[in-house]
Amino acid sequence: MSFYSYQYLVEHNNEPNFLFIIGIIILAVAIFVTAFLYFKNRSNNKYRDLLIIFAFGIVLFIGINYNNYEQQLDINNKTNQTLELMRSVAKDKKVSAKKLYSNSSSLTEGMLIKSGKNIYRVSFDNNLSSYTLSNASLINSGKITLIKK
Repeated sequence: MSFYSYQYLVEHNNEPNFLFIIGIIILAVAIFVTAFLYFKNRSNNKYRDLLIIFAFGIVLFIGINYNNYEQQLDINNKTNQTLELMRSVAKDKKVSAKKLYSNSSSLTEGMLIKSGKNIYRVSFDNNLSSYTLSNASLINSGKITLIKK
């Protein structure tokens, strides 16, 4: 069973999608270069055609990746909720949030929070606005993997 540290969740929650950014930059550079070449040689239609192709390419690329962007926002929101829970547990148990581990990056009924040698099962109300911690024991505690960074 894997437990993710508070710091791991914070760092991975702020990771931008570098492939998307690089793709947009490459297509934008291609558009600027072909636009420059087209305005320099207006009699040559191949640069105009390339400009149109790259413009459609960037629109298509953004359209395809918009769904991925929305999914990433949803994952980030769920991770933020988990981080908020971990800060609340840290405050209640009077420990540093950096010493807590969670077995889930999103709020789920029955998720586990590890604080030192203690493991707590988290139960939520219907709208996830309050929680209850209860002591939990793992069947095979030798298979715990702590993911720190």
